[in-house]
Amino acid sequence: MGRPAWSDHPDGPDRPARPMTERPERPPAGERPATGRGPRPGTAGRPAAGRGDRTGARTAAGRPPTDRPSYHPRATANRTGGDTRRGAASATSTMAVGDRGRGISDSGRRPMHPAERDALYDTVDQAALSKIELQDRDEEATTYRRVGVDGTGGTGARRAAGTGGRHATGPDGRRGPTGPNRPGAAAANGTAKPGRRLGTRGPKWWRARPLWLRRLVVFGFLSFGLLMVAGMATIYAATKVPLPENIKTDQASLIYYADGNSEVARFNSDIDRYDVPLAKISKDLQHAVLAAENKNFYNEPGISYRGIARALWVNVKGGEIAQGGSTITQQYVKNAFLTQDRTFTRKMKEVVMAVKLDKKYSKDQILEFYLNTIYFGRGVNGIEAAAQAYFGKHAADLNAAESAVIAGLIRNPNNLDPVKNPDDAKRRWNEVIDTMIAQDWLKERPAYPENVLPTKPSANSTAQEEYIKQQVLKELEAQGITEDQINTGGLRIITTIDKNAQDQAVAAVNQVLQGPLAQHPDVRPGLVALRPGTGEVLAWYGGPLYGKDPATGQERYLDNVSDAKIMSGSTFKVITLAAALEQGVSLKSTFASPRRVELENPGGDTYVVNNDEGEPDEVSQDLIKATAMSTNTVYVPLGKQIGIDNVEEMAKRLGITSEIKPGLAGMTLGHDTLRPVEMATVYNTFAGGGVRADTHVVKDVLNSSGHSILRPSPNAKKVLDGHIVRDTTYALEQVIKSGTGRRTAQLADNRPAAGKTGTVQEYAAAWFCGYTPQISSCVSVFRGDALFDGEHPKAGHSLAGLLNGRGVYGADWPAQIWKAFMDGAHRGLEIKQFEAPTYEGEIQTFTPSPTPTPTDLPTTPASDGLLPGQPGYTFDPADPFGWNRNRNNNGGNGGNGGTASPSPSPAPSPTPERPGGILDNLPGTDDD
Repeated sequence: MGRPAWSDHPDGPDRPARPMTERPERPPAGERPATGRGPRPGTAGRPAAGRGDRTGARTAAGRPPTDRPSYHPRATANRTGGDTRRGAASATSTMAVGDRGRGISDSGRRPMHPAERDALYDTVDQAALSKIELQDRDEEATTYRRVGVDGTGGTGARRAAGTGGRHATGPDGRRGPTGPNRPGAAAANGTAKPGRRLGTRGPKWWRARPLWLRRLVVFGFLSFGLLMVAGMATIYAATKVPLPENIKTDQASLIYYADGNSEVARFNSDIDRYDVPLAKISKDLQHAVLAAENKNFYNEPGISYRGIARALWVNVKGGEIAQGGSTITQQYVKNAFLTQDRTFTRKMKEVVMAVKLDKKYSKDQILEFYLNTIYFGRGVNGIEAAAQAYFGKHAADLNAAESAVIAGLIRNPNNLDPVKNPDDAKRRWNEVIDTMIAQDWLKERPAYPENVLPTKPSANSTAQEEYIKQQVLKELEAQGITEDQINTGGLRIITTIDKNAQDQAVAAVNQVLQGPLAQHPDVRPGLVALRPGTGEVLAWYGGPLYGKDPATGQERYLDNVSDAKIMSGSTFKVITLAAALEQGVSLKSTFASPRRVELENPGGDTYVVNNDEGEPDEVSQDLIKATAMSTNTVYVPLGKQIGIDNVEEMAKRLGITSEIKPGLAGMTLGHDTLRPVEMATVYNTFAGGGVRADTHVVKDVLNSSGHSILRPSPNAKKVLDGHIVRDTTYALEQVIKSGTGRRTAQLADNRPAAGKTGTVQEYAAAWFCGYTPQISSCVSVFRGDALFDGEHPKAGHSLAGLLNGRGVYGADWPAQIWKAFMDGAHRGLEIKQFEAPTYEGEIQTFTPSPTPTPTDLPTTPASDGLLPGQPGYTFDPADPFGWNRNRNNNGGNGGNGGTASPSPSPAPSPTPERPGGILDNLPGTDDD
């Protein structure tokens, strides 16, 4: 259908035409109008007469104002200042819209539709409305704004000139031929894309998006916000504020043997808590806690917005909320939850509680609640109990220095205990003091307090229970369970410890302690037994004393198994042996075995290695005999021959985690300080057929509801080939059968066993480590802390002279304890055999040049010193291989090495130095 005839219009064709205003010339693109005026701000909302609109212009010209509003945009040229920029642009655009778009002449205009007589459209400069920079504006852009007769504005719609067709509801209506352009429909010479409507606000990238997409994004954000508000409102309404008396602090966690029924010990069995008002807590103590945990507590809300944002972000990523950053108020409310779930929901509940608490109570009240419920370690909750436990004082009597110690505990009570970890505790103390000074709560820096009380063992607990508890605590904290959860969460912790094996360990050590060691309470034995292939701890003896013995005055808190670090002596030789076998050396390879040998250092110097002072020279030994008799002059050259780097790599592979000094041949003699539990892991790897597993004491952890929340993995891994394990085990069997351990380490019922003695230089420590196919164990004995002053043990740190006037060897107390334990632990178990050796590898001969023995070195009576098959050898049925002729049979103290010398000396000095080790400026290690 065509357009309706003009004669059909209600006003008819006889209506007089209204003259059109002359259109001014449009300036060239990019130039300003002749008047110099820029775009005028939008005029929406201004009275029509005030804007000089068409009605006002007609009245001023003496013509009666029309009673009908007009759509004709060209009329705005009279109202917008004629030759102004806005007027020029408007006139130009209206000509484009009116003349080109509608095709009408300047001499007349079409009548309006009656329905539109109550409104008119005012054109305004698009650059002024949308605040577009002058150089970026489209001069053809026009905004139509619907306004009333009184000049009040309505909503406008932006159009580009020549865009869109028209909707026809009448000649001048929205759909009429003279109506405004329709968005989204292209007209002749139009530029708009169909179905696209551009916005008028926001950046270009946003306005360029489809309207439906923009609406969808806005709707999504609004919906998410409403859901968050609704969720928070629900949580807020359902959450109650806890009071100190409602918080449970008396749920003890129990530790059980491997059977899950027999109790080993318990955490928090005698927990103390004494609530006190804030007035009875010293100001220094209050300030110290604020400095440690929330220095802006009194000047900020009860929640941490940064912590909330971090929790939200972690939740969006799907991770576990593990970050801290909570305020004191949040820490207090968190203690009200029996479970310490690291979830977004729990974090939101914590936030809601903190907000409610902050509104309901004053800051002083909240601080009082917090100080009376927080955990401070040593099984105590609350500031008053902490003051009593650490300083024997009331909280009101603590000074600034003492207060900083207690405040520093809150972050990590176990690891910051000043008795257990004095260095870490002092570092944290300095941080708290620095903050107190910065906040002007303290004028001068006080001295670090030296009056911290020792740890008080739990009631009715033994030293072994305390050491087991400490080991359990370490493992649980390493798995992310806090000490606070352990003490207040009512956990049920199942250990790997076998009750019978533990009882046998205690009995074996006590047998020696109550006998030859009764007069030497400062001697420190340690024992740990493991299950081969799994790393499970079967028995753990950390020491005879935990805390302070009022009778002797002795005080111990460090575990002799996991905390003490001592030289390992000849027990390290098993690592060198395994490395040699892996490099292709056969057990049957022979080595020259003089009493003393001088070797060249990589730097060009020489160093000296000796055997035990009572041992004569021998022509040669194979690796089996050298292992059995712990011959230093064979093993040190062997380590040098196969490469010290290979020995170091083997040590780490087998379970040594302590630092090993690189590149020094002395590591074969055990000059590095290790923890006994590390050496136990090494021997357990051989017992397990070459499978190394992480040593662990925790098997399962149940929460208060009986659900398992932690079951550690042993992380077992095959690290040695079978032939290496079999050949190493065979060599270690000879140590017990006919070597340094034959007198004291042979097990009952001829049960096969493999092991190695170890004696550190000048009797600083003694060892015995060994295994059967079912159990491996390691025993260490030392005095004090086995510390050295240069090349000699410090006074009170040596076992010299303690056993019948002589020193203690690995074949003495350590081997005796090991045998007693292994016999008891194996009682009732099947006797199992080791696999036969393979003797793989190349049989080689190593002959380092010996150094002449100095004449003044201590010696034993002369002997034939011959091996089987050599001329003059006499057969001894008790020693068929002749291995033990004229040896001291103790696993002797022969690894004493000398200091490195600049060059080899063929003749001994008339007054030689003490036989030393192979290291410069380091204590040598002896060997048995």
